[in-house]
Amino acid sequence: MTYAQAVLSDLILYPTAILLLILASLAVLVFYRLLLHPLSNIPGPLPARITSLYLFTICFLGIECRVIESYHRKYKTSVLRIAPNAVSISDGDALHSIYVAGGGFKKAARYENFKVGGVHTIFSARDATYRDVRAKAVAPIFAMGRVRAAGDQAGIIGECVSRFVERFKSEKANKMMLKTEPTRVDVLALTYRLMMDAVTGYLFNRAYGALDEQPVSSPPAGACSSVISKMDKMSALPFVYAILEAGRFSLLPNRLFKTVNLMFRWLFPDPEFDKSFARVYDFATSITNDANPEKDDTYQSRLLAAGISKPETNVQCMAAMFAGTDSTAVKLVTIVFHLVNKPGVHGRLKEELRLYRKGPTTDLLTLPYLRAVIQEGLRLGMANPARFSRVVPRGGFQVDGFYIPGETDVGIAPYVLHHNPELFPKPFEYHPDRWLAGENANQTGSEAQKRKMERDLIPFSTGSRVCIARNLATYILFVATKAIVESGVLEGARTCTETIELEEYFNAQIKGHTMEIEWSCNV
Repeated sequence: MTYAQAVLSDLILYPTAILLLILASLAVLVFYRLLLHPLSNIPGPLPARITSLYLFTICFLGIECRVIESYHRKYKTSVLRIAPNAVSISDGDALHSIYVAGGGFKKAARYENFKVGGVHTIFSARDATYRDVRAKAVAPIFAMGRVRAAGDQAGIIGECVSRFVERFKSEKANKMMLKTEPTRVDVLALTYRLMMDAVTGYLFNRAYGALDEQPVSSPPAGACSSVISKMDKMSALPFVYAILEAGRFSLLPNRLFKTVNLMFRWLFPDPEFDKSFARVYDFATSITNDANPEKDDTYQSRLLAAGISKPETNVQCMAAMFAGTDSTAVKLVTIVFHLVNKPGVHGRLKEELRLYRKGPTTDLLTLPYLRAVIQEGLRLGMANPARFSRVVPRGGFQVDGFYIPGETDVGIAPYVLHHNPELFPKPFEYHPDRWLAGENANQTGSEAQKRKMERDLIPFSTGSRVCIARNLATYILFVATKAIVESGVLEGARTCTETIELEEYFNAQIKGHTMEIEWSCNV
């Protein structure tokens, strides 16, 4: 054999040997994960048991929650293996072990991807000490008594809701004047404005000004209402959308997440993002620079008084603006959607509010049907539908006959609990009556059943890491829903779609970023 032939032979044999070695290694890995791994006895789809790419893919596509929920039903199991080292649980009895007992399990690595500007927020922080310093500083602001005071007509929340309703009515009237058929209003765009101003006005004592913003230019002659609606988006929305979109990659390891997210933004640029981010950043910087920690009792002043630097306080304020705006807007628009689609519910709530105005009580939270309407909206309007991922501590834990070893990524998804047909018959339908004791024949109004429903309703998570702003978000929903119904703006309306379809990232987004309702021009 000549030297040239020997070299050629080596060039053929070495890659072949390397390829065979890779294939053999993959075969061993697959064999281990399917048959020898500590989670090998837990049912789950074959691709998910072999590789995490399956979970990454359904997350990227925005279908993670519905896929996982369907597999829980298919395998008839409350413990489902969704990746080689990840488990989904659908049993509400496990909530206490995972999220409550001893402060709950530590947050999983996924939360590293929710930093803002490289800084951990109160939401994303995995270190309990880091989080507690910041959360304890601002916690008094979210006391329900203080939130209720702001919901009065003279309070900032009440003022923002009143201006929101007026803008809603004005937009409807102005578009009817265009004589287009039918008249359409994007309720989601309006609720984003409301939540941005209500949240910033309440927390920072200075509203962002979203309800005062006007369209960037006049609509072209003969433009349809949907075109006009797209021109009337809040200036902060590209900032909000960018965070929502990043959620599609949130399961990736942190370094890979940064790379992929940057590539995605490069491939699919949003020309409005930079301007939007700058607008939000300038607002946050302004309220921080103007804060007086010794005299003010605001979100930013409390953080500064706790020793948090100004740059980080800016980030914490921006994170609060995003979280409070997006999640509460999605919940409110879900309630509005179903009030329009369910005239019986709308009528019954309207009557309860009429009697409330004549009654002795002034506490909205005591109205049973309004509360049921809100609870059902929270059940279906999941701004965070995906698993609240945690890491099982050393020693593992038992759930429904399965042993989950330490270091396993485990979590319970609101989407899965909220669509449990055993607790919520016809789970994909909007039925406020299910929350009223004695009115649902399928549940017989039993107190035990009601307690389970309340336990498994987790739109704000649960345990020590429950959303710090849940009181604020909930009360805004009460005040806004009341105001919308009493205004009569929904009379004669119909929805433009049969359902609200979510893209199920960690922070879900409504597909198309719009939820329109319409009226015929003779209404």
